[in-house]
Amino acid sequence: MTEKATGNIGLLMRCYEALHNWQALAMLAGGVVIGLGLAVAAGALAAKMGVIVGLLLMLIALLVYLAGINGAGLLLVDQADGRPGRGFVAAFFGGLGATLNVLLALLLLALGLLLVFVALYLLALLGRIPGIGPLFAFLLAGPGAIVLLFCYGVLAIGTPLLLVAVWRGEGVLGSLGRAVDIVLKRPLDALLHFVLLWLIVAPVAIFVLALLAVSAGASMSMYSHGFGDYGYGAGLEYMLMSSMQGLGAASVSVGIVFAVVVALFALVYLFGYIMVYDSLNAGLASTAESRLRGGFNQLRQKVEQHRPQATAAPTAPGCKGCGARLTPGDQFCGECGQRT
Repeated sequence: MTEKATGNIGLLMRCYEALHNWQALAMLAGGVVIGLGLAVAAGALAAKMGVIVGLLLMLIALLVYLAGINGAGLLLVDQADGRPGRGFVAAFFGGLGATLNVLLALLLLALGLLLVFVALYLLALLGRIPGIGPLFAFLLAGPGAIVLLFCYGVLAIGTPLLLVAVWRGEGVLGSLGRAVDIVLKRPLDALLHFVLLWLIVAPVAIFVLALLAVSAGASMSMYSHGFGDYGYGAGLEYMLMSSMQGLGAASVSVGIVFAVVVALFALVYLFGYIMVYDSLNAGLASTAESRLRGGFNQLRQKVEQHRPQATAAPTAPGCKGCGARLTPGDQFCGECGQRT
């Protein structure tokens, strides 16, 4: 194993330090549990009070869920920088602001990738021209595959890098530019880091969740009463109702435990994303951000140039005799009486 790969493994092993950050864990797990609870409530309210109320509560649930993830990310950035973590309330509202930036950046990323796909499709139409179509297919298919490869890389690798860039204080264009720069300039390094992160975390997570599934099944079976537990005098309806209530309560309890354990490993992944971003971003000059800003400035100037100009309202002339202001339609001056 090369020295560089060994260094990467040593760096990424730090991702398990996230388990010591109880504030980030509470933020992430709380956002997941509360968000799921609000989503369930949204489904119930949609059936009783209408679809609009359900959709509104579902939107709130999504915001709480995403704010929990981004708030935990902000707390993990504080931990990675070795400074005291910000307050819980500040992290939550910071997570809301980060959620807005992330959604806007992802929207711009989706639009950019859509434009690339449209351009490639239009170029592919040249391959259908009779006679010379195969020549265009030969010249364009290979480069098109490379372009698509980088597009998929931006989606798969750039999205977590974009998240960390937002947590690091970058704006919408800045975070998008950083993610694109890393994927375009250091693609193999980025892929190596994320593969190593998966190998470090995924086997442990799968093993723990598998054991938890087995133990959860055994625990839930203890709270699911059999028919013989109620005696001969109990009715069938009562036995079924009691058994279902016990099993339902046990399922909710086990579900919360599963959510917390999943949040634990998600926290480890998030801290690993920060390690990967800091390693790849070190010493990397940002050119994509400046190009994005230049493109948006040019677009804004074009819009300003073609915006309709407001015409000034016609002003009524003043009186020739005394100079008093007249209103349209006046035949005589109200001050001196002279005919206009």
